[in-house]
Amino acid sequence: MSVFTAAADQSLCAPLPVLGEDVLVPLVTGGEVGYAALDYAASAPALKRVWDDVAAYAPYYGSVHRGAGYLSQLSTDLFESSRATVAEFLGCRPEDQVVFTRSTTDSLNLLAAALPADCQVFVFETEHHASLLPWRDARVTYLNAPRTPAEAVATLERALADREPYGPALVCVTGASNVTGEL
Repeated sequence: MSVFTAAADQSLCAPLPVLGEDVLVPLVTGGEVGYAALDYAASAPALKRVWDDVAAYAPYYGSVHRGAGYLSQLSTDLFESSRATVAEFLGCRPEDQVVFTRSTTDSLNLLAAALPADCQVFVFETEHHASLLPWRDARVTYLNAPRTPAEAVATLERALADREPYGPALVCVTGASNVTGEL
């Protein structure tokens, strides 16, 4: 492996600089320690590069889709081009839509409100409450907590195969829990 390849590989694995990575917090026993952010789902820190770009744009901000002035039109164009950039990054089809929401919880609530009445939702009983609450008005099947990823897949396969009648189904699972640490 060349030195260049090793350096390139290392840079791909290096964490991206985020705001607050150098914040110190007090200890109850005295002294300070670097803050460890453990709840990225609820409050992910901004990347420094993104913060810098937003700060550079701030003087040009105008209402998106709400005005005819230059700044409003500029903001609307930037907003819509970001939607196109996200769609391209995700490999969306031309008929797909990119919808921006305020948070994951907001996204799940929006999805839950848009489900067809005959949609059956499958969730594991150990899901975080943010993955359980949006489905309270839906047809929900709570699955027993799996011990392994393989058991989770097998449980979901059985549940999907056994559902009646065959109609739309949605599976909501947490990829990494900030409650249990489970992956």
